[in-house]
Amino acid sequence: MIYNKKGLSTVVTTLIIILLVLVAIGIIWVVVRGVIDQGADQIDTSSQCPLIDLRITGQNGCGATGTCTVNIERKSGGGEIDGVAAVVSSDTASSEIEYNYGNIEQLGNGQIDANGIAGGTTVRVSAFFNNSQGIPQTCSNSAEYYFGS
Repeated sequence: MIYNKKGLSTVVTTLIIILLVLVAIGIIWVVVRGVIDQGADQIDTSSQCPLIDLRITGQNGCGATGTCTVNIERKSGGGEIDGVAAVVSSDTASSEIEYNYGNIEQLGNGQIDANGIAGGTTVRVSAFFNNSQGIPQTCSNSAEYYFGS
């Protein structure tokens, strides 16, 4: 007959502790991986943005209607962009950011549509990159065009 059952309970306890540790490691890894992926997207965008140089060379029909076509010239530098974001502003208000998808090649020209507010006085454009979730990350460096200038 078996009189000493303490050995069996020690093995079960050890297995439960090992299982709990593995579950805890899995939970911690999911959280850490999310933080690392988010940081990688920000680093990638912030390293590419300073190299992108956009210039507004003209506009057609902006001002009273709030809708215009903006001519853009891209200088050399940086890689492929996912598109150009545009905002039309006046002295008192700004439009929502409008994303125009499509790469403008280095040393190339392009046109984008900017729908903003009636009586707008400024259009501002900047490049953007989509992060790993497909959400546009707009560069902080931008080009501005003042209507009438």
